[in-house]
Amino acid sequence: MYSGCDTHRNNPPEGEDSFAALDNGRKLTLWGIRVWVAALRQDWPPAQTREILMEGFALAYALDAIEPLEGMMSILAGGSCRQIAVNCPRCPEVTEDEACLLDLVSLCQQRRRDRRQADREDPFGRLAGSILKPAAIRLFELPALLLADCLLRAGIHLPPRDTDIVRAGRAGSGRADAGNILPFIHPASPNLH
Repeated sequence: MYSGCDTHRNNPPEGEDSFAALDNGRKLTLWGIRVWVAALRQDWPPAQTREILMEGFALAYALDAIEPLEGMMSILAGGSCRQIAVNCPRCPEVTEDEACLLDLVSLCQQRRRDRRQADREDPFGRLAGSILKPAAIRLFELPALLLADCLLRAGIHLPPRDTDIVRAGRAGSGRADAGNILPFIHPASPNLH
């Protein structure tokens, strides 16, 4: 995995802030992914990484989401079929790979909400195949499903990317909408960089 955001450290990119355009559930999940990758790249002690993740996920009442997130990312680190672009926690841009990971968790949530989904064609394997080796897809699916469940239990929904975010926001995306979490997970936070 690599970071594609080295250029913004001293000169933030101009134009659209794709992180800001995400719904709150996707912001929290992406922040967790980025913290995990930053910890891997910078060789942080596991306890330090866990402590940082706990701070953010506790604000969303989703502490039980940390373990499946770590499992999902561990499988991705060892089972990816190519380099995966994951930006640092402060980057205002969302890479296609990051969007793919969020879409995979969203698909898992959709499957959990609609149990009949298993009987229909499921795009999870096709999408996961764009970033994972075939043997890693099934291994990746279990922690992704567990993460999706933990987020749903906390009232955090990741709508599909093509969903009208304004409509989804009006319907509520659970406790993650609380104002106290957004400053913490916003990329401009000085917590990590």
